[in-house]
Amino acid sequence: MKRNLRCMALLLAIILLLLPTLLFSQDVLTREKGKLNIYFLDLGVDEFATDKSGDATILIAPEGEVMLIDSGHPQCGSQVIEALNKLGVDHIDYFVASHPHIDHIGAFPQIAEAFSIGKVYRSSIVYNSSHQANFLHSIQEKNLDAEILSEGDSFSFGSAIEIKIYNPSEPINYPKNYPDNCTSFINNQSLAMRLSYGKSSAWFSGDLYLVQERELVLKYGDELQSDVIKANHHGGKTSNSLRWIKTIQPEIVVAMHDTLDSMSVYTNYKKYGAEYHLTYLNGTVRVVMDDKKNYTVTDTTQSWMN
Repeated sequence: MKRNLRCMALLLAIILLLLPTLLFSQDVLTREKGKLNIYFLDLGVDEFATDKSGDATILIAPEGEVMLIDSGHPQCGSQVIEALNKLGVDHIDYFVASHPHIDHIGAFPQIAEAFSIGKVYRSSIVYNSSHQANFLHSIQEKNLDAEILSEGDSFSFGSAIEIKIYNPSEPINYPKNYPDNCTSFINNQSLAMRLSYGKSSAWFSGDLYLVQERELVLKYGDELQSDVIKANHHGGKTSNSLRWIKTIQPEIVVAMHDTLDSMSVYTNYKKYGAEYHLTYLNGTVRVVMDDKKNYTVTDTTQSWMN
C-alpha cells in the first residue's frame, strides 16, 4: 500500500511538472504579415556536444525579406532548417554572423547547403578554428556575396527597417597572446546592431562581455535604447551589467541558452521593468512588432519567468 502511494505521488509530481507544457504549448512558427516577426529559436544538443547549442534568430521583415542571425551549433543545423521550412522560407536574404564561435556559426555550412543566401555579413576578426574555416569555405564554395561590417556601418532590411552597427571598431587590435585564452576577446568583437522600424527597435550583440558593454554605454549612452533585445552571452553574468540594463531600457528580453545561466541577471532585468523570456524554459519565442512600439510576445511554453 505504501509503495503504491509513493508511486502515485511520483506520478502526480511528474504530471504537475509537465502540465504547463501540455496545456500551454503553442505553435509560434507562424507569420503575421505586414509586421516584423522575430523568432528566437530553442535549440538543443546531445550530452556529448563540446559546447552549448547557441544562437539562431530568424527575422522576417514586413515585406517578407528574411534574415538569419547566427546558425547555432553544428548539431542544431537540422533544427534551424526545420524552423525555416515551417515558416515557408526558401531563400535567406541576409545571414549575419555575430562572431566566429562554434555555437554561433557552427551550422552555417548546413544552412548554406539547404538555402540560397543573398548576402553574408560578418566582422573582420581572424580566428583559426575549424568552424571558422568551414564557415569561410562555405561562403567561397557557394560564391556568396560577403561583406565586412564594423562600427558606423549601416544597411537596410527591406524598405522599412534600418540597421546600424555599433561594434566592433576597426582596426581590431589583437592581444599579444592571441589566440591563446581568447574567448572573451572574440566575444567582445561581436557585431552589435540596432534595428529601427519606425518608432520600434530591437538590439542584437552576440556574446558581448561586461567590458565591451561598458565601452558602448560610455560612447553612445541613450542612443543604445532598444525595446526588444537578445540578452548578451546567453543571459550570463559575464554580461548584462546593471549599467547596461539601465541604459538600454528594454521592454522585452530574450535569453537563448540550454539552462538558466544567472538568476541575478534575470532579477535585474525584471527589476527595471523588462519581460524576460528564456528559450530553455519558454521554448522558441516569437516577437511581432509594428512600427509604432506595439509588441506581441508568444512563447512555445509558458513558465514561471513570465
